[in-house]
Amino acid sequence: MRAGFEVPASGTREKAKERMVRFDDRMDDNEDVVVWRPIQYAMASHRRVLVVDDYREAADALQMLLAADGFECRALEDPFAVCEMACDWQPFAVVLDIRMPGLDGLELARRLRADPSTSHMLLVACTASASRDDRARAKAAGFDAHCAKPLTPERLLRVLESAAALDATGPS
Repeated sequence: MRAGFEVPASGTREKAKERMVRFDDRMDDNEDVVVWRPIQYAMASHRRVLVVDDYREAADALQMLLAADGFECRALEDPFAVCEMACDWQPFAVVLDIRMPGLDGLELARRLRADPSTSHMLLVACTASASRDDRARAKAAGFDAHCAKPLTPERLLRVLESAAALDATGPS
């Protein structure tokens, strides 16, 4: 991952700043993971993640993966239920598929960013739509990171763990 950040597990906020990798606005077609901005500090301590994919098996698989790594996770396949669930449950991250029938992930990202009760959440696009133009659209819609499918557990966990670890060091 060229753009993103690493944080030592037992580090301080100052050490975390020293270890941060520069966030990069360039979008390389060969990158599997692109991160545009870090999460705000208030949310990651509870490690809740909402996974949204219209393919139920994919959502369930991600939910199991994240739960095994210590995240509290809920999975939805109905994109129309996302905003209400995010408002009520307050996850620190929402992992969204882009291509879903009826309401796509780009529109969901715009809606989550527009609502003051969800605008602070880390939004991760997890999608097969991974061209340079697809990434530009995801960034413009308000996503914080983009993970290309097929997704390896390590790539998604790297994004979520980095955000959670950076948050755990507290605000400066």
